[in-house]
Amino acid sequence: MASALACGTFAVGTAASAAPTAQVIWSSEKNPGNGSWFSGPSSIPYTLSQQANIALTSPTSTSATTLAVDPSVQYQTMLGIGTSLEESTIYNLSRMSQAKRTEALKKLLDPSTGAGINLLRITLGTSDFTARQFYTYDDRPAGQTDPNLTYFSIQKDIDYNIISTIKQALAVNPNLKIFASPWSPPAWMKDNGSLIGGKLLTQYIPNLAVYYRKAIQAYQAQGIPIYALTVQNEPLYTAPDYPSASVSPAQSKQLILALKNELNANGLSTRIWAFDHNFDSAWSYVPTILDDAASNAAVDGVAFHDYAGEPSIMTEVRNAYPNKNILMTERAVWGTAGADRMAQYFRNWAAGYNSWVTMLDSNIQPEKWTGTPGPTMLIQSASSYDTYWALPEYYLIAQYSKYVKAGAKRISSGYGSSGTVTNVSFLNPDNTVVSVVINQTAASQRFKLSTDGWELLATLPAKTVGTYLWTRETGPTPQNLLTDPGFENGNLASWNSEWHNVALAHKVDTDTVYTGNYKLTHYWSAAYQQLTGQTKSVANGTYRASVWARSSGGQRALRLYAKNHGGAEVTAEIGSGAVTGWTQYTINNLQVTTGTIEVGVYSDANAQNWAAFDQFELVKQ
Repeated sequence: MASALACGTFAVGTAASAAPTAQVIWSSEKNPGNGSWFSGPSSIPYTLSQQANIALTSPTSTSATTLAVDPSVQYQTMLGIGTSLEESTIYNLSRMSQAKRTEALKKLLDPSTGAGINLLRITLGTSDFTARQFYTYDDRPAGQTDPNLTYFSIQKDIDYNIISTIKQALAVNPNLKIFASPWSPPAWMKDNGSLIGGKLLTQYIPNLAVYYRKAIQAYQAQGIPIYALTVQNEPLYTAPDYPSASVSPAQSKQLILALKNELNANGLSTRIWAFDHNFDSAWSYVPTILDDAASNAAVDGVAFHDYAGEPSIMTEVRNAYPNKNILMTERAVWGTAGADRMAQYFRNWAAGYNSWVTMLDSNIQPEKWTGTPGPTMLIQSASSYDTYWALPEYYLIAQYSKYVKAGAKRISSGYGSSGTVTNVSFLNPDNTVVSVVINQTAASQRFKLSTDGWELLATLPAKTVGTYLWTRETGPTPQNLLTDPGFENGNLASWNSEWHNVALAHKVDTDTVYTGNYKLTHYWSAAYQQLTGQTKSVANGTYRASVWARSSGGQRALRLYAKNHGGAEVTAEIGSGAVTGWTQYTINNLQVTTGTIEVGVYSDANAQNWAAFDQFELVKQ
């Protein structure tokens, strides 16, 4: 997803304005991931517990972990935060009385009285979490096929209360977005003739595309719009004892193209999300799909699971394909470490997060997975179906889902550290700043949020997540005083300060830009020095300069600079280490007394070191 320009949308506040006041909500962990939760409920220290409001103040000299929050620097737009309504959860909900089922759904989905979950994952046919015999929508006796899909039907989804439960969920929260994932094509489309394991037969790709289109239409006929579809859950894994299928990258590309044609021909707007598997396998799979122009155009986003590899892979994929949404579609997490893992997902461009499996019972049922599941966010008593209890994980996900609204932008914020506090922050469409702060340590942690000239000083208890919300004052958009700051003219004509030693080692190109269509690159095959800058006439006053940068690393020096403004040259050091994801470097409080300033970047590099720059900014503070 393309980022907002670094100049932002709102003005930088000043301490002369009325001080904002932040709401404070806490939830804490207890025995995270421990199977003892299946035995019954237990008291939890904080459960979406409202604390006293905190007034933001002018900056202080108090010693505390400082997290800079800058709402003017914006990243991905949030689609939603949620969980799954797979058949295990629906089976348990169906055993409840209507009143209790409504209560549980409101607890999950209601934006006012519940967790405000607004993104749900469902399965097309059964997964490993089901009480039923495995099925798809076109199962045939062994040896028979149905290429015309004559026997296609979602009747089992109706019989098993899947349709009625999803309808009830939509009644509780009409703004829900629902996406679907299949665990296996019908067995007759696979080389082993079974729902368990096996490979998709390429000859049936056109039939499978029609199958998915018919499923989307069948759900739509029931009043359930399917927002997006992943074409195969975990296509690189063939499970030994539950529905799964091997779908190669080349097959996935063909399937995506065939499905897009089906959607277009039938007036369906369902989006297609590619991959839907672990971080560590992304680079072996995604390029086959997204390096092809036709299949790239058919794909809205790339979906990930977190069972191998690190979330930073999402940033790598986003940087390579900046016009694609990034989604974290499956991973249950526990405790404050899990809340921090969620922060890492969002800090690595995930526009959505979905937990996996919402409610098992106290016998850890129903499920047909290969291992023993961890505790779910809601657990039902196996002997008294209307009795259920919420785990800390329900409250911890709600620290995000209840307050970060669809359409929110993730904004620039300091991450902190696991030894103090960590953070991710957002700006809601109503101009509310939401900062989620996580304390994984065994002691209370003092910290401060520094934002728009204000400071929020707070203490967060051990093993607790705090959500801090305040309304940001609006104002005129700060003007970026640089000409062609993102090189969208396709040249360097406006960049009038240049110096090099051995060779002209800068150019404007289109490879892996931060935003727009062009960027600046420093590179030469031999050791080189290169300066690229812009001199501007400006009114005397205080300014901020910034640039987004990536680099190979290895340079002797690499920096953003500001000079010729009436004082000593000031720099923001990018340094000699590799910068693998686009990162903003900023110089604050530049005092201009001469009516001019030069802003630019400088490389002192070894042979074949490269650095890339985009979206320079110079604004008056």
